[in-house]
Amino acid sequence: MNNHEEKISSIGRSLLNRRGFMKNAGFSTGALGLAQLLSKDGLFGSDDPTSFTGKSPIRPNLDPDNPYTTRDPHFETEAKQVLIIFCPGAVSHVDTFDYKPDLTKYHGQKPPGMPAVTFEGPSGNIAKPFWDFKPRGKSGKMVSELVPNLGALADDFCFVHSLHTQTSAHPQGENFLNTGFTMEGFPSFGSWATYALGSENEELPAFVAINDPRGPARSGKNNFGNGFLPAAFQGTDFNAKNPPANLARPASYTSADDRSTVSLLQRLNGFHLEKYPGDADLAARIASYELAGKMQTSYPM
Repeated sequence: MNNHEEKISSIGRSLLNRRGFMKNAGFSTGALGLAQLLSKDGLFGSDDPTSFTGKSPIRPNLDPDNPYTTRDPHFETEAKQVLIIFCPGAVSHVDTFDYKPDLTKYHGQKPPGMPAVTFEGPSGNIAKPFWDFKPRGKSGKMVSELVPNLGALADDFCFVHSLHTQTSAHPQGENFLNTGFTMEGFPSFGSWATYALGSENEELPAFVAINDPRGPARSGKNNFGNGFLPAAFQGTDFNAKNPPANLARPASYTSADDRSTVSLLQRLNGFHLEKYPGDADLAARIASYELAGKMQTSYPM
């Protein structure tokens, strides 16, 4: 008997002995019970990929020809608009709102358990915050003296200190914060929201990304990209230096010329879409062009 056969035989004996049998039987019985409970609560996926029945996974019922149509949320919400100010490389969290008393305790020392050399070079010493912290508001939230005015409003803010990741690289950290994953290829939060809810105004984009005129963040379009969702749900990218282009009709074209051109393009796009049904990228391009046409008539010039 060779080594491979001996290994297989050993595995077989471990599965057939009394202890192995009881362990596997217990796991199997528990799994059957869990499956029954999940099925009873309607937590198994539906066979219909477009169902919106409250079962998991939940997918909105999309019209490929009109992906921006308003879709009802799972429950009523008060917020109608969300503004996220993403500041990569901003002021240090440990000097503002993230109180870490151990930084003062170990000031000037090497981090406990830290390797002497990392991929970024030799590890440095721990440094305490440059500003003192003190409790603010009724909540007693610890805020540094660097931002005393914001600290006075501590009871009006929501602080999330439970979010953490194992990466220390900026691009992967940006991916994680805006998509939930350090790897590329996942939809951003704005893309998910547009995919699920559509837009209440079909003449303007529901999800926009106003990047710094000096350049985008390190991970670029991943911060507002659509990932594996249809391309229609990526963020519309513009800023003060690069405003939305081609919104004004050229002076040499009349409004009648514009309408006839749009009508012809709609017919050609429709024929092309019928020829290639289910092409999400094609449908997204058509929807994008139609949205641009609507913006021409509604965008304040």
